[in-house]
Amino acid sequence: MAQKQDVKNRAKDILEETLDREAAIVLARISEEMQMMFQAHPDPTREDVVKIVTAYFLEKGKSEPFIDDWITTSEEYGRARGLSKKDQPGAMLSDLGVFRFMNFLKDKGLTDDQITIVLTGAVQQAASDIPSGH
Repeated sequence: MAQKQDVKNRAKDILEETLDREAAIVLARISEEMQMMFQAHPDPTREDVVKIVTAYFLEKGKSEPFIDDWITTSEEYGRARGLSKKDQPGAMLSDLGVFRFMNFLKDKGLTDDQITIVLTGAVQQAASDIPSGH
């Protein structure tokens, strides 16, 4: 338990040291946009996700081969995690959110190690916010 708290604290320290207020607002906006996407598509189909991912990356100026590769990689990763075909589209949508966070943090100059700590801290925080049901 102490180790989880340490990771959350390290993640918080990294964000406070490296990001300004404007960057924190952008991260919050990404989070809100992803929440709205999940609310609009609570049980997305593969076709829904392909449209969403394609539109996002085209808007960012990415090429069709990049988009196709991203979709294929996300699907392969979902299968490697043992997800059912039904659960894969939601996981792909989650992957898009993680990609957006990671890309933004990378653009702000964080190292891969710092990004890993931040994402691990975020996952642990989210998990601790979910009631355990015990």
